[in-house]
Amino acid sequence: MTAEQAVALDIGTSGLRGQLVNLENGQVIRTCIMNRNPIPGANIMDHLSFALECGGDKTRRLLVSTVHDIIERLKPEHLSRIAVCGNPIQLSLLEGKEFRDLAYAGESKLKEENIGPVDRPGHIVSGDILGFDSGVEIIIPPAVRHEIGADALAMMIESGFLEDDFCLVTDYGTNAEMALKVGDTVYTGSAAAGPALEGQQIGSGMLAGPGALSDLCRCPQGWRAKVLDSRMEVQDGPMINMRSGMIHKEGVVPKGITGTGVIALVHAGIMDGRMSPPKITGDSIDITRNIRFTNEDLAEAGKALGAIRAGHLTLMIEAGVSHKDIHTMYMAGASGTYVDPIKAMSVGMVPPSVINVVQVGNTSLQLAKDIAIKPDEIDSLNVLRKELLAKHIMFAKSSVFSDLYSYELAVWTEGMDTYRYSRKLAEYDQSGYLGTPLKPTIRKVSDLDIIDTGESLEMLDTKIEIRGTWNCSRCGICVRLCPEKALNMDNGRFIVNTGMCLGTACMRCVENCPEGAFALWNTKNEFHISKRPNETVTAEPFPL
Repeated sequence: MTAEQAVALDIGTSGLRGQLVNLENGQVIRTCIMNRNPIPGANIMDHLSFALECGGDKTRRLLVSTVHDIIERLKPEHLSRIAVCGNPIQLSLLEGKEFRDLAYAGESKLKEENIGPVDRPGHIVSGDILGFDSGVEIIIPPAVRHEIGADALAMMIESGFLEDDFCLVTDYGTNAEMALKVGDTVYTGSAAAGPALEGQQIGSGMLAGPGALSDLCRCPQGWRAKVLDSRMEVQDGPMINMRSGMIHKEGVVPKGITGTGVIALVHAGIMDGRMSPPKITGDSIDITRNIRFTNEDLAEAGKALGAIRAGHLTLMIEAGVSHKDIHTMYMAGASGTYVDPIKAMSVGMVPPSVINVVQVGNTSLQLAKDIAIKPDEIDSLNVLRKELLAKHIMFAKSSVFSDLYSYELAVWTEGMDTYRYSRKLAEYDQSGYLGTPLKPTIRKVSDLDIIDTGESLEMLDTKIEIRGTWNCSRCGICVRLCPEKALNMDNGRFIVNTGMCLGTACMRCVENCPEGAFALWNTKNEFHISKRPNETVTAEPFPL
């Protein structure tokens, strides 16, 4: 008789990860990853905008459809429960619950919309709410406070952060959750860093996959590009001399630049004097004839890096501690696992005083797996969230964050001298933050962000589409100018590949329509979801 099985799901802003688990022995059977979230947008605020404009029910259909797709790919034979982890926006949309309280920071708007406070405890519901058999349990872990959800709780629990002191933890992604622990108090925040650190909204950017430039390593001749091959293993690529601009075409040819490659390029460019934000000498760093890193890319990367650094500083200032007091940094998520910590430190992703860096992998999926195996743990999590002395700093309302992020933008996008920024930091008792970082001890829990992928791992590209009809001449300008190639036309009907669409972060389809007829969210009368065959990459367990 087949042992009972469970599915652990991590619903992230930039993608979904699922694992099939044997409940008899706790072993992972197989893993499936959807490279993009099906809701249009580059970050969580774009997802909220889509849900507000298009409706929570329609947005939920996109998520539920994707969850079914992943579970079908995992091929469970005796599914008894599904454990889901993610931020409160994704989980609220998945369950069809109130999400608008997470969209508005102002109390007046909440009152105007008649939206009261929403509690999000951990709970177990019947599988039929997601279209599964009623005998299947759906386990939802608790949110801590407001926008600090189950994924942030997972980050704190699974990393070992809660057993430490004077330490930071950050899940590096489009919605960078972070927490600072000082004594018994935890200060939390969430910075919408944007998709640049995932390789998106970069001219030659791509998600981690075969052909992605993922790192640059110093050597006597310059910088050796590191490129992921068809098995997602790191191989040598071209040799790049930042100072001369010479490229030696060797090794694996890159197809694009992923998030960790963006960090490596910024680090290398600054180290060799090729970059002085916001400018690159020569306007771009060429990797191949078609792959380059431009001034526009540097600005996008700077916005993300600035948001993370401003977030870390804001937590310290609110806690009343100096960065010199913070000794340990826990780096979570795929980007936090695969990025070179020294390079990350040099560009502001890690405080300069940190002497210990621990790279802990995907903590959200790990927590989902834990509660899938032991569902009674949901009670312990509910107790923990009540006992956790968490002070949430909403960066959207924080004058400190606003002040510091304005300086970050000035440095990264306007070329402001860092001396002026240093003087501002001194006013906040954070002198020396922009100085030379210490050289930390680095411990990597696993070479993979997913510690155990089971017997196989399957990667999918999101192919969920919205088909709609707009009253226009079908000139096709919107299709041609879509930067992500997310918009197409089939027999006079528009097709939006939701996973590729940047949503409100882009809107070029609307802006470039010469007739003013195109409205991306105009799906009130027609909202058809269809699926094309997913493009898959199947291999033995490998890093992402």
